[in-house]
Amino acid sequence: MLPVQKKEIFREILLNHFKENKVEIASAVTKPFPFLESLRDSSFITEKIYSDSQEACRNLVPVGKVIHHILCHLEKTFDKSLLRALFIRVHLKEYPDLIPIHRSFENVIQDTYFSQESDKETLKLPSSEQDPVDIGNSFTWDRHTRNKDMCKSRILGIQMNL
Repeated sequence: MLPVQKKEIFREILLNHFKENKVEIASAVTKPFPFLESLRDSSFITEKIYSDSQEACRNLVPVGKVIHHILCHLEKTFDKSLLRALFIRVHLKEYPDLIPIHRSFENVIQDTYFSQESDKETLKLPSSEQDPVDIGNSFTWDRHTRNKDMCKSRILGIQMNL
């Protein structure tokens, strides 16, 4: 698969996860500041959207509904930089309910990366003419699989010799 196709598939996976989690994200944002300001300051929303959203909040439209409306707007131009903007440290501190949602995106990214890497995994099966002593050495795995295993072992505090 071409790198461009992989990027597009990856983008689609993230976009779908974003769509599935818009309500959760909107519900986690309980007050407009600093969420609206950071989206405006990083040019994800225009000054008009910002001021309309502030006005809606002043008119007692629930904050979650206002945020959901903004997220629907942002969905149209979605890319991974939006995720960086949504889950900045300030937001995670101010809106702790964003933390598990952020983790779910990290899991999707990790699962997608490792599933793409496992697609590269190669397994060479021994031929019937091969020396039986060499059969045990004939299985070769992609280096990313070994790296994944090494990461798991480090997490557990165990050094693995491959």
